[in-house]
Amino acid sequence: MTTANVLPPPCCSAKGAPMWMSKLAIAIALLFSHSLYAEDNVATEPLKAIGSWSMLSQFKDYEKPFWTELLPKQSQGRIQVSLNAFNDVGLKGSEVLRLMKLGMTDFGTTILSYISEQDPRAEAVDLAGLTINAEMERNVVNSYRPVLEQYFEHKHGIKVLAMWPYSAQLLMCNGPVKNLEGLKGKKVRVSMRTTSDLIEAYGAITLSIPFDQVYNKMKDKQLDCLITSALAAHTAHFYQVATHIYNLPLGWSVVMLGVNQASWAKIEARDQKTIEVGINKLADDLWKAADTQTALGIACNTGKNCSLAEQGSMTLITPSANDEVRLAKTVKQVVLKRWAERCGKECVNEWNKSVGKLLNISLVE
Repeated sequence: MTTANVLPPPCCSAKGAPMWMSKLAIAIALLFSHSLYAEDNVATEPLKAIGSWSMLSQFKDYEKPFWTELLPKQSQGRIQVSLNAFNDVGLKGSEVLRLMKLGMTDFGTTILSYISEQDPRAEAVDLAGLTINAEMERNVVNSYRPVLEQYFEHKHGIKVLAMWPYSAQLLMCNGPVKNLEGLKGKKVRVSMRTTSDLIEAYGAITLSIPFDQVYNKMKDKQLDCLITSALAAHTAHFYQVATHIYNLPLGWSVVMLGVNQASWAKIEARDQKTIEVGINKLADDLWKAADTQTALGIACNTGKNCSLAEQGSMTLITPSANDEVRLAKTVKQVVLKRWAERCGKECVNEWNKSVGKLLNISLVE
């Protein structure tokens, strides 16, 4: 049977570790403590995994079935997994990397932008506006993956198993917006530093607001616009508080699935292979789903050709060729320049040799 030990949460006191870490450790310990199972009358801990947003399709339709149904079946029951979505554990997302590093969870899924404050390298595969279709984005991710694999291994003791996107990140507003130039003076919710760079270049005011608070902020007119995936927006009923959706991808919210290296080393070789093959298939399915889910999200937010029970009546704005040209210019002049300044010379060289070579772009730090 494949199992992995999990380090006990660090001892925390008023004068010890930060209070947030103390609460986090206790929460993780309690949530996972009930998940023991028995084989031959011996209680053993299953592998532990933290997944993405529990209310969204990626977790419900892909991650959860993979961890809790497919892996046990394909391993004839040897692999058992205790899975929790990060938001169900009371996390914001950025803590997942730390939990993997500490060994408090074996596997973890996190949006790379959540950890970009620790190292701008994490933004490199999802620089706002750089790629406007899923195929192009996948090529970018594949070209830069060796850099991230080395970074996570040496810096955090984490083995990168896969990366994939949510569906295209689109602009939605509670009033007419013809193009990005129309954002001047508007308050726009963003979730990534690089998206903030892009939107501010058009004269907008950017705000970082947790996904589960966006609906009320839009409803109360504290926000004019938001950027998120179309299907996630539909799931969260944003079509009730936004009227227009601008169909030009501004990012992908790329996800990284990793495993603590010490935990991985304790898994039998045959089960490592089963996990890797399964995760590669999971990632491939999610890459293929990016375009499908974007189309479904647009259809159901606008109420046209929607296959879901609930649908909105948002107005779809189709960008012109000139819009795409102006976006590409802004990305080069602002987004890439600011990211290069944050990341530094070594980081820029890594990017130029991978993504830059692919896209025929050369950055200067």
